[in-house]
Amino acid sequence: MIRLAGAGALLWLAAAASQDAGARVCRLPAQPLASQRDTAAWCAREFLIRNGYTQAPPSARRDDIALEPHMDVGRGLDEVLGNRRNTVSEQPQTACTTDTGYLVSFTMPNQLDQPYGRGVSMTARFIGITLLQPWIRLAPPDPRCSAPRLPAPSP
Repeated sequence: MIRLAGAGALLWLAAAASQDAGARVCRLPAQPLASQRDTAAWCAREFLIRNGYTQAPPSARRDDIALEPHMDVGRGLDEVLGNRRNTVSEQPQTACTTDTGYLVSFTMPNQLDQPYGRGVSMTARFIGITLLQPWIRLAPPDPRCSAPRLPAPSP
């Protein structure tokens, strides 16, 4: 019986993950920001908030939620979102240009090892937004990185 429940949860995650491409596209700000890195930071923050990783409530629309099959834990969407809550801060630390797009770093609330945080990657067109599975080192500034300048998040 437990085996079937586990298999059902895996099938649910696999099916949901294949349907979330639209959830990995940036909802661009109404006004252009000062730089492309700032726009990437906006997109990453909006993605984390919408997907329930911050202290803010996640989106109520299922189509807004991107599942991470190798990281998400829970039986059903409500439990997955509950386990995500407040695991990533809402304020981006750095936004970096990479060979394929952008990497935005965030601290983790209640994290004892402060030199490490979470990274959100995306393409140069602000699509394919993904919370990276491994933690990233919150390193000193790099010439390809800057501290984002963002307006407050939308309610």
